[in-house]
Amino acid sequence: MQDLINYKMNEKRLLAEISANCKPALVVVQACWSGGSHLMDLIVNKIEEEFLDQIKVIRIDLDVHKELLSQFGIESVPAFLLISKGQIIEIIKETLSRKSLEQIVRNLIIRNGISSIEINSTNS
Repeated sequence: MQDLINYKMNEKRLLAEISANCKPALVVVQACWSGGSHLMDLIVNKIEEEFLDQIKVIRIDLDVHKELLSQFGIESVPAFLLISKGQIIEIIKETLSRKSLEQIVRNLIIRNGISSIEINSTNS
């Protein structure tokens, strides 16, 4: 798995980390002991490569950030927070197929103001 953010942070610091970049963000909640997290990490790596210049992927560890994540109702992994313009716009609490996650990321990018034409031409 990619390096997880393993230092303690509160919601304000998490959102600051995310909004430091004007790109939309996909926050991936993982745990090193979770088989589902390892499976999703393979998919997230592909998504991250495909949309490298269009999204920021942030991985955080459930065990380290349990208190913070419980504020969002996240108590298991994998889970995803979708961030657009510095705001959490959706929380997904399930394992996703690559195709599903890819479509979610495309919609997130479009919502953030990048047209579908730019997405398709960048990833062709």
